[in-house]
Amino acid sequence: MVNTLAIARNLINSGIERQQAEAIANVVADAAGNQNRELSTKKSVHNKLSALETRLVRWIVVTVFSSMGILFAALRLFPG
Repeated sequence: MVNTLAIARNLINSGIERQQAEAIANVVADAAGNQNRELSTKKSVHNKLSALETRLVRWIVVTVFSSMGILFAALRLFPG
């Protein structure tokens, strides 16, 4: 959380007008708030990776069994 009052006071003390100092402090607070919303936690990243891993394993298993089925069907249709 950003302390906008402290930012505004520091800007005012350095010679910037009060309205401009408050506007700058609000922009800084908005930017910091947006940045924090975009951050992910380790747990959420782990959950997303686990879900992706599950989907990938499922895709591999389905692909292998489908390929085996096609191979066996071809061998039955065209015996050597």
